[in-house]
Amino acid sequence: MAKHLKEDADEIAEACLASRTRLLGRVITSIYDDALRGVGLTASQMTILVALEHTGGINPGALCEALKLDKSTLSRNVDRMQRNGWVDKIPGPDARSHTLKLSEAGRRKLAEAVPHWRKAQADAEEMLGKGGMDTLVRVSKRLRGF
Repeated sequence: MAKHLKEDADEIAEACLASRTRLLGRVITSIYDDALRGVGLTASQMTILVALEHTGGINPGALCEALKLDKSTLSRNVDRMQRNGWVDKIPGPDARSHTLKLSEAGRRKLAEAVPHWRKAQADAEEMLGKGGMDTLVRVSKRLRGF
C-alpha cells in the first residue's frame, strides 16, 4: 500500500491541474498586486474596475457570474471601492436590486493604473512565455462571461 500510495502521490504532484492552477494564480496575482500597489489597487480591484468600465455598469449577480466570484468576495471589494469613491451603486427598480457603475474617480483610478498593469502584463508574459500567455488567454476567454 505504501508504495502504491507514493506512486499515486507522485502522479498527483506532477499532473494535478487544481494545484498547478492555484500555484499559477498565486504567482501571477502577486506580479499584478506588486505592480498595482503604487496606485493603491489590488489585482482583484483592478479586475472589477475593468469589468465595470467594459460593461458600462452591471448588477452584482451578473458580475459574480462573469468573474466567477462569490458574493461575499465581490461585496467586500465593492464596499472598499465605494468608500474610496471609485464605484457607485445605482438603485434598481426595487429595494433589493442595484447596478454597479464606475464613478468618475474610478475611471481616473483605472486610467492611473493602466501603465502599472502594462508592466505587470509584460512581467507575466516574460515568466510564462508567449505560448503560455496565449494559451491562458484562449482558455480563460471560454470561461469569462464578458
